[in-house]
Amino acid sequence: MLFFDESYRTFQPFTLAHLYPVLVLIALIILIIIFKKNLRENRKADKIIRYSIAITMIVMEWIHYAWVISRSGFMLSLLPLGLCAISMYLTAFTLFLDSKKLFKIVFPWAIIGSVMSLLIADLAYSFPHFRYLHYFGNHELFLFANLYLVIIRGWRMTYRDVLKSSAILFSISVVLYLVNPLLNTNHMFLMELPHEVSFLFSWMGKRLWVVGFVIGIFILINLVSLPIRDKQYLKS
Repeated sequence: MLFFDESYRTFQPFTLAHLYPVLVLIALIILIIIFKKNLRENRKADKIIRYSIAITMIVMEWIHYAWVISRSGFMLSLLPLGLCAISMYLTAFTLFLDSKKLFKIVFPWAIIGSVMSLLIADLAYSFPHFRYLHYFGNHELFLFANLYLVIIRGWRMTYRDVLKSSAILFSISVVLYLVNPLLNTNHMFLMELPHEVSFLFSWMGKRLWVVGFVIGIFILINLVSLPIRDKQYLKS
């Protein structure tokens, strides 16, 4: 089948195949900025957009599961315990439930996970293979969805929200740090970082690089949430 043809296993990072999806994302962001007034006033269109994004992400994710299982059988790495998988599902729930509380938790995770994934592009297949469409499609959709809620809904975070989001992510990371060796998995990259970024922390040694990585993520959470930070420092 066209979308599952192994001959498309030709993806190379930092080529046009890598650039085009990013340009599509930028175009979508520009469009919602241009039409933000219309979208804010049209609640029906807002609901259609939210539901469409959420359903598309979940459907693509489950097709990906089916494809991997059909080729290699079930693998524990498929469990949705990575930052991007958790961000995708929480973003979908945020869109379905129209939940500002969930948004305040997932926003920094989604921005960090999607941007890092779009830059690193840990991918083997090029267009039009399904894996290419799934990888760029889902990462861009949950990034776009969170930006949509900021631009169209005007949702913001306080620093209390930032600390809460960081604490929840840290708690999940501690659990996964203990579980990864038992499952022989690398969820949240807590066992091994992608080689493209490993040099940033590997110099700290085997015992301390995870600490440096966690601190780095906390700093990133603060940075990506800064543009949407509520002026009232700890307002609920």
